[in-house]
Amino acid sequence: MSGSSDQAPVQVVVWTAKEHATSLHAALKALGWHYPFAQSKVNKEGEVGFPCLQTEPFSKEELRALELKATDPFTFNLQSIEITGRSVNPHEQLKRTLEVWCAHNFTSNHRPTGLQLPTKWERLGDLVILSEEAFNSVQWNEVLNRVNEAEKTNLWQAIAQSLGGTKLARQAQILDNITRSPQVCLLHGDSAWVEFSDYGVQFGFDAEHVMFSSGNVTERHRIGSMDMSDEIIVDAYAGTGYYTLPMLVRSNAAHVHACELNPASITGLRWGANANGVEQKLTVHQGNNQDTLPSLKGLADRCHLGLLPSSEGVWAHALACLKPTGGMLHIHMNVEKERIEEWRADTIATLEMMAEEAGRSWNITSVHVEHVKSFSPGVIHVVLDVLCSVRVE
Repeated sequence: MSGSSDQAPVQVVVWTAKEHATSLHAALKALGWHYPFAQSKVNKEGEVGFPCLQTEPFSKEELRALELKATDPFTFNLQSIEITGRSVNPHEQLKRTLEVWCAHNFTSNHRPTGLQLPTKWERLGDLVILSEEAFNSVQWNEVLNRVNEAEKTNLWQAIAQSLGGTKLARQAQILDNITRSPQVCLLHGDSAWVEFSDYGVQFGFDAEHVMFSSGNVTERHRIGSMDMSDEIIVDAYAGTGYYTLPMLVRSNAAHVHACELNPASITGLRWGANANGVEQKLTVHQGNNQDTLPSLKGLADRCHLGLLPSSEGVWAHALACLKPTGGMLHIHMNVEKERIEEWRADTIATLEMMAEEAGRSWNITSVHVEHVKSFSPGVIHVVLDVLCSVRVE
């Protein structure tokens, strides 16, 4: 069960003379040993071979069971070979992994059936993150209680490899606290620290203590594609650099002031800045942004507000961060689909009121509304790009 994920699996193949092939095939299927995703083979002696789920030589008990199951006497021999040309479909690989693991740990009469497999997962670098429900049902818990810790470890390792990773974790509900702390249970691996590159930007963080939404990748790429040359940016919710790093690396921002409360996120942010060679263009402001944003008044060309479901609590601070000549805001929000246009108009009106109260005579206009993804049924994650400019009297 060990080895890198790109190695071909080694499995037992049972060979017999051609005239006994039908009987052998029927016996293997009756015992639940036949591996259905590999074709039968023919060797130079004219024997027919059937790949099995087993990855280790048959035990005496298994050999005896095969002899008893055969409908007519025949001779056979065993050989362990690499099965090549397997499917690259991760769902099929996951199914095969379970079949092999069950064949290794349970006899055919006691082998669990009907076990539910996950259909969705997230991969961050070499870490595969399963949903909270994956391998966590009553039926799965009963199966896992029947094996020792070593075999559980083998299962988690094999699942990670079948899904293209080396480490495995299971997600739980994100805590409803100020840092939105993720709840991740590490099932296999020495740590949940991950490193990966996306769109030419290096990211690194501890997934047990940091939330990283890979589902917003299109928005991250959009922000990273904007020209921010010579601009000073304030990122009000920097996290591990989800948007900060693309703005520094790809958008060529002159400097980013990153506000972040979570120390674990700041560790990832500083790691990413060093990995991308932009540490000299980054200033981290640790603490609640209600306290840190006022210290950045009047210095920004652009302010990024990437908090969901709403960042409205710091809109006034964000406007104050912009230079007297104005600048851009990028406001993230979860909005009911049928209310997006109404929300856009209300947001502009609210920003106009806040700007007037701050003594800034600005024209505030919506430049673009980006539909990032569906957040929940009927609710869309959107980003409103807002231009603030000096009003010409």
